[in-house]
Amino acid sequence: MRVPLWLEFKGRRVLVVGGGRVGTRRALKFLDAGAEVKVLSLWFSDELRRRAREDKRLVLVEGDAGDEELLDELIRWADMVVIATDNPEVNEKVWRIAEKYRRWVNDATNAERTEVVVPYEAEVHGLRIAVTSEGKTGVAARHARDRIVEVLSRDVEIKTLYDAMKEAKKILKATISNAKQRFPIYFKIEKDPVFAEAVKRGDVEAAIRRAREIIEEEAARIRQSEPHVK
Repeated sequence: MRVPLWLEFKGRRVLVVGGGRVGTRRALKFLDAGAEVKVLSLWFSDELRRRAREDKRLVLVEGDAGDEELLDELIRWADMVVIATDNPEVNEKVWRIAEKYRRWVNDATNAERTEVVVPYEAEVHGLRIAVTSEGKTGVAARHARDRIVEVLSRDVEIKTLYDAMKEAKKILKATISNAKQRFPIYFKIEKDPVFAEAVKRGDVEAAIRRAREIIEEEAARIRQSEPHVK
């Protein structure tokens, strides 16, 4: 069963086998996320060659992906392997070696067996969104992503809630150091009718002001409940 996660790729090592259209997209995606990327292929797109000249984290390895010794060396180097060739025999070889070394695999040629799914993604009002059909229909997943973006882009209430709660979190962490004590206060702010009304009308400043009042009230209550040392 696949689990949806956000993973930090800065400094991670990604091997992409295949330098064509799909391999290029995958390589640049992980490069832009901060990873070190090696692409193994006998041919590379112009975009890959250009980016490799500009960024030393992208290394193009010109070689035969069917060479098991070369594959073994590169896969051992990698944290994750992307399979992106149109040669089924090569793809199977890459999968087998990656499995031997227990490397995560994004198989762009086989949606059923891939361990890592690359979803359609977007960002709206600071919220990151990812949608996937897990290979069943990319068209529907892309349309769903676009529809979500369309709805959230015009939702003033969500934007206000995001901005207000982001600031409230900063205030709360600066005011109350104990995470266990902070946790229920987030829900108290969210459910507060004055705060909710400010959010509904898109008044960020009023929402933050009310959140601050609740935090100060809760902080005072916590101080009063703590035992005094004589």
